Amino acid sequence: MKEKSFSFQKAWEILFPFLLYYLVYNAVYLILAFLYQAAVNGIGGAYGQFMTAQAATVTGAVGGLSSAAGSLALIPILKKELLMRAEENIERAVAAFGGGRVMELTITVILAFSVSLGLNAFLTLTGFVESSQTYQRVADHQYGVVFGIGLLLYGLVSPLAEEILFRGVIYNRMRRNFGPFVGIVASGIFFGIFHGNLVQGVYGTVMGILIAYMYERSGKFFTPFLFHAVANLSVYTTAHLQGIQKVLFTPAGCVVLFAVAAGSVWLERRKI
Repeated sequence: MKEKSFSFQKAWEILFPFLLYYLVYNAVYLILAFLYQAAVNGIGGAYGQFMTAQAATVTGAVGGLSSAAGSLALIPILKKELLMRAEENIERAVAAFGGGRVMELTITVILAFSVSLGLNAFLTLTGFVESSQTYQRVADHQYGVVFGIGLLLYGLVSPLAEEILFRGVIYNRMRRNFGPFVGIVASGIFFGIFHGNLVQGVYGTVMGILIAYMYERSGKFFTPFLFHAVANLSVYTTAHLQGIQKVLFTPAGCVVLFAVAAGSVWLERRKI
């Protein structure tokens, strides 16, 4: 009986932050969506037409503000988790990435850039991207956001909110209860499922595992945030640069990107 109670406690400890984030996110989203619709209907005219034409950007901004609200609700939990992580011999994790902070950040940026674009190229070349209508609708919405606002949303708001939830809180709790290996894999799968469609699920799982791995190696919360931000910006900006995409999204480009990613992992493992 005690063992079952302990298992339930572990599961609740991991699921509660997600449920809290989800509830706050949806509550704020519904309020902002209502206010937006009320403004469009109430004011109407040229303003209403403009706001309707910018629906993708407005929806993206509403989602970003909702994500920020959800992550703010997790700040007290995040502080506690980071403090507990520090008390669990953070010196070992930092030392595991010997070679200095500059090298650590450089490898993180190169790996995030190469693996995010490599995965996108691979999923596109295999036809996997086109197989999901759900993903196509999500992609149309994301890339329909005004470019400058998109950079802010996908380069700062989204990665920070998701890293607070998935690595700062959920991964640290999984790590403490089940060990680093299970925590890395399980939190990566959870991150993939969170995205809600098969294409982003596969992409998110692979990226989630890599992000958690880099976090485990560095021991610093800034590392997963940087990785996530660089990956998001790499994919988002490349989607608006068709010339670069035509070069990278080829069999040769895919091989080169994966080779660079593998080399980055090799350098990280050698603790350069």
